[in-house]
Parts: sequence; C-alpha cells; structure tokens
Amino acid sequence: MTDESTLEYAVDESAMRSDCDLWFAVPPGFTELPFASLFHDSGSPEGGRARAAIDALLDLVPEEKLADLLTRLSEAHATVGLLIREGLIHLSLGAHEADDGRVLESVLTLNRREMPHGPRNLMAARAATARQSALPVAVPHLPCGPAAFTEAVMELPAEADTRCRSLYQATAYLPYPDGGRLAVLTLTSTAVDAREFFRDVHRAIAESVSFDNPLPEALKARVPESDVAASVRAVFG
Repeated sequence: MTDESTLEYAVDESAMRSDCDLWFAVPPGFTELPFASLFHDSGSPEGGRARAAIDALLDLVPEEKLADLLTRLSEAHATVGLLIREGLIHLSLGAHEADDGRVLESVLTLNRREMPHGPRNLMAARAATARQSALPVAVPHLPCGPAAFTEAVMELPAEADTRCRSLYQATAYLPYPDGGRLAVLTLTSTAVDAREFFRDVHRAIAESVSFDNPLPEALKARVPESDVAASVRAVFG
C-alpha cells in the first residue's frame, strides 16, 4: 500500500494561472500537448515556440513526404480549432506499459461546457444518459461533488485510415459548483482489451479533480492576481 504522505507531485505552470478554475492530477505516462500555442501570434513567445517545433519537425521530413505532412498538419490545426470551440481545455497523450510488456496508448481530454443552471447531480446524470452510444456505469459523489461515469466501445468506419477498428472510451461528467458549467473528462484508447486498466486510470484522475485550489499556501501566494480582482481592488481599495 502506498503511503499518500510520501507522494510527490509536479505542479504544471497552468495550475498557477489566475484564471484557473479546475485542478487535477495525472499519473506518470501522460504528456500534455500545448495545443493552444498553435493559435498564438507567431510573434508571441508561445507562438514562437510552436513555430520552432513545427520547423524542427519539417526539417526531419524527406522532401517527397513534405506535402503530405503539411496537409496533415493543416487538418490537425483545423480539428484542434474545432475542439477548442467546443470547450477543450486540456489534451494529453498517454503511453503505459502493460503487464505483458506492450505499450498501451491513450488520449486524455478535458472539456468545459456551458449548461443551463440546475442541480449538479441532475446535470451529471442527464449529461451521461444523453449519449446513446455510451453505457452509464456509476453516479458517485466524488471529493469535487456529484459525478456520472460512462463507458463505450466504438467501432470505427471501414474507410478510417487506421489498423485499429475499435476504441474504448471512459468519460466522467463533473458539474462545476456554480451549477452552470460541466467538466467532461474523457480517456480514449485503441487497446480495448485493456479497458479495466484504463477504467482505473480514468477513475483515479476524476477523483483528483478539485474546483478549489488544492495547492499549498506557499504556492497559492505566487498565483498572480486576476484581472477581476485587480479591478475590484482598484475601485474599493
């Protein structure tokens, strides 16, 4: 059994932003993709880093494959833009070692949805049952509040350019305390036969979600003041 008092966490810089309103932890094996950098101006630090990474990738590609790569990058850019408009706020790729030595790959996404105001438990349950292709598996009360979990195995169309025809997907619906927003945490993998493993990973991540800043006071003190708080202080002192 692991002693939780000995666990160590790496705090991502996104957890220290003044506009952060949700915190969660992921186990080793996940690498966050800074997708938002693709949409920053190329003259900004974020945009410059994204451009440098793309240029480095292009330098490694043979000339005869360059046109195909540019097409795929353009398609990926459009897809990510659509996901952002639909509320994407986090995207990570996972690589996990199975008991038999295989490397299991996964994709972790977190979306924020605006919802009609209502009781949080009903909001979670309705969101989970609204998706016909998913099977509701639990409606628990987590540390962050009421939640609903679903699972689904989706068959990909025959024309899909992939060696895998099925996807396993676990989703958690976590209403914000204000009762008007919903966090949707989804873990997807082509390793359908490892669903029990991914179910446990997904559940652990969902249980770590907090809508109150869980960081130690010393780190909280380093979070910059939000624009709203600064405006209020400027008016009322």
